[in-house]
Amino acid sequence: MYRKILWVSALVGSCLFANSAEELIEQNGCLACHAVASKKTAPAFAGIGMRNKRFEGASAKETIMNSIKNGSKGKYRMFSSSEMPAFANLSDSDLSLIADYILSQSSKARGFHRGGGMGQGRGMGGMR
Repeated sequence: MYRKILWVSALVGSCLFANSAEELIEQNGCLACHAVASKKTAPAFAGIGMRNKRFEGASAKETIMNSIKNGSKGKYRMFSSSEMPAFANLSDSDLSLIADYILSQSSKARGFHRGGGMGQGRGMGGMR
């Protein structure tokens, strides 16, 4: 009985302290500039996911993690006046969770299934 209580306590405790990608995104203020599938002052997560899958391939996750950790500017022509701040405070585990979440949103990207590609030539630094 005592072992079951300890096991359940450990399981519940680990769930309470685990951060989901959505929680990390909210806690770090990402939604002030980004949205999931629509533009704000920065590209949508769906567009970021699609662009990185399309142009970075197997390195997509690493590229997104690097952009979050070190910040970026100029990756998306439509948002050239916006600058992504560095979030060096995030652990590799947190960066991985957020990158996986962003990549999972790529199916919500507009324009891709109509044959024009993401942004239809706008906002991807001229890449096609």
